[in-house]
Amino acid sequence: MASDIDSVKTEPQLSIELLESVQDRVLWLAMQLVHHANNIRKNPDGTKVGGHQASSASIVTLMTSLYFDFMNNQDRISVKPHGSPVFHAIQYLLGNLDSSYLTELRAYHGLQAYPSRTKDPDLVDFSTGSVGLGPVAPNFASIVRSYNNSHNHGDNLKGRYISIVGDAELDEGSVWEAIAEPAMQDASDILWVVDLNRQSLDRIIPGIRVGAWRDMFVANGWHVVEAKYGALLEDAFRLPNGEMLREAIDRMSNQVYQRLLRVNSEELRSWLPAYTAYPEEMKKFISGWNDEELSRLFHNLGGHDLSTLRKAFQETDKTDEPSVVFAYTLKGYRLPSVGDPQNHSVTLSDSQMEELRENLNIEPGNTWGGFDSQSEESQFLKSTSEKLRRIDVVTPPPKENIPWDFGRRYSGYMSTQQIFGLVLTDMSRSLG
Repeated sequence: MASDIDSVKTEPQLSIELLESVQDRVLWLAMQLVHHANNIRKNPDGTKVGGHQASSASIVTLMTSLYFDFMNNQDRISVKPHGSPVFHAIQYLLGNLDSSYLTELRAYHGLQAYPSRTKDPDLVDFSTGSVGLGPVAPNFASIVRSYNNSHNHGDNLKGRYISIVGDAELDEGSVWEAIAEPAMQDASDILWVVDLNRQSLDRIIPGIRVGAWRDMFVANGWHVVEAKYGALLEDAFRLPNGEMLREAIDRMSNQVYQRLLRVNSEELRSWLPAYTAYPEEMKKFISGWNDEELSRLFHNLGGHDLSTLRKAFQETDKTDEPSVVFAYTLKGYRLPSVGDPQNHSVTLSDSQMEELRENLNIEPGNTWGGFDSQSEESQFLKSTSEKLRRIDVVTPPPKENIPWDFGRRYSGYMSTQQIFGLVLTDMSRSLG
C-alpha cells in the first residue's frame, strides 16, 4: 500500500526534526485557541463556546507538511471547516495574524469557527462552512484560471489548488459530481488531501470504503496516493516477521484499532497476537520494542509522519492528472481524547492542557508565544513567510466587444432557462 510513495526519491530538504518542532507549536496554539474560548474568556451566560480540538489535531501534520514543506506563494488552499484553529495558528506563526485575535475564537468580530473569506482577518482562500462545497471550490477555480489564461485574461500563475477534505465529506453528492467533471481530467494543479480519521460526529465508522473511493477516483482520471503507514511502521514491516504486524493492523476493525490507541502497552501486547495466525512469533517480534516505543510505533500512521507525507506530496507533482492523497490520521492526535468515539466536540480540561504543554515542550508563561527570536525555528518561520508571500497581480478587465443583440428572434413562449441557454451558446460562438 505504501509502495505508491516508497519509490519516490527526494532531494535533501528541511530536517524532519525542525518540521516536528513547528508542528508541535501549531498544535499547541490551535488547542489553546479553543481552550481559551471555552474555559478562560469571560462567558456571562455560561453557554459552551465550542470548537473542535480533536478534528483540528487530526490535520495538524497535514497542514504543517503543506505550508512549511510543500506549498509556494502561488498555491491556494481550502481547509476543512473544523480545521479552522490550525489554520489560524499557522497564520499567526507566519506573521499574518495579529496576536490580539488569538483570544477571540468565535467571539463577535473575532476568528470564525470555519474559515471565512469575508469575516476572518487573515487571508482565507476559500470559505468552507458549507460541508461538501469547500473541497470542490478549488477545482472550479482551477478551471476558471485555465480558461482565463487561455484567453489572455488571467494572471498566468501556475500554483496548485489544494483541498483538505474530511473523510465524512466524501458522503456529499456534490463531491462526486465534481470529481467526475470531464474538464478536470487533465487538471494537474488540483490536489485533494483526505483526512482519513475514520470518525464522525459521535462514533467510529465501522467500515471505511477506501478501496471503493480509490476506484472511483481512478475511474474518473485521478492519480491516487495512499499515506497509510508512517516510516516507523514501514521499517518494522521490513524486519524479519514484520509482515505479521502489518497483517495484524490490517485485519483490525476501525473500532478495535481506535480502542487500542487508548490502552496501556501491556494490554496492547496481549491484543496484537490475537490478530495473526502466529501469536507466539508475534509476541517475540514486538518484544523488540519497549513500552514507549511500541506505543509510538502503533500510533505511527502516514497522515502523522512528515517524511511519509513529503514523499506523497512530491509524487503528486509528477503526474499530469488531478491527484488525491488518502492520509490516514488520528482524530485527537496526541490528545488524551485520541480514539474516543465521542471526542468530536470534547474540549480538554485545565489539567489536560498542562499535560499537553509538557508533552509539547511549551515553556510555562509562553502560552501565546512563538519561538525565541534567535532559534532555528524562528528563522525558518521568517523565511517561510517570505516564501509564501503572495504576488499581487493586477489584471486589467478584458476589453471584449460584447454585442447588445445577437439578432436572434424567439417565436412563441420559452422558459427563461431555455433562453439563458441559447444566450450562452450565442455568446460562446461570438466571443470564441
